[in-house]
Amino acid sequence: MPDEKTPDEKVRTERSEDFEDLYANNVQYESSVWDLKMLFGQLDLSQKPPEIIRQHTGITLPWTAAKLTAYFMAVNIVLHQAERGDIKIPNQVLPPRPDPDSADLSVVSRDTVIYLRWLYDQFFGDNPYVPPGISQGSPAATEST
Repeated sequence: MPDEKTPDEKVRTERSEDFEDLYANNVQYESSVWDLKMLFGQLDLSQKPPEIIRQHTGITLPWTAAKLTAYFMAVNIVLHQAERGDIKIPNQVLPPRPDPDSADLSVVSRDTVIYLRWLYDQFFGDNPYVPPGISQGSPAATEST
């Protein structure tokens, strides 16, 4: 069978001639039925007030790539924190904790908001990344710290 690849073959990665390596300390999101657009920018403090976020790049991902990206970003965050300690985030930039008792649940169900609150606590809570069934002080929970 011509041109059939074996599972051991990998895709080669190359950077295009116009590849850019940019810095962003701000990301905003736009979503549609088909995809998720991430708008990257940087806070510009040279003009006060108001402070300005200068957006410089938009990347649009289909939902399948967005889901895979979210997983691999979470994996990298967990591994980074296991090696170097908790990533501290200033309170003034933390998003609000989802409230399943909010009256504004017209778009998503209460169960979805409960899950989002749990996810929030995994990233920003006092005891993040402790899997269900493992207590905070158990060897499995502390062996990476």
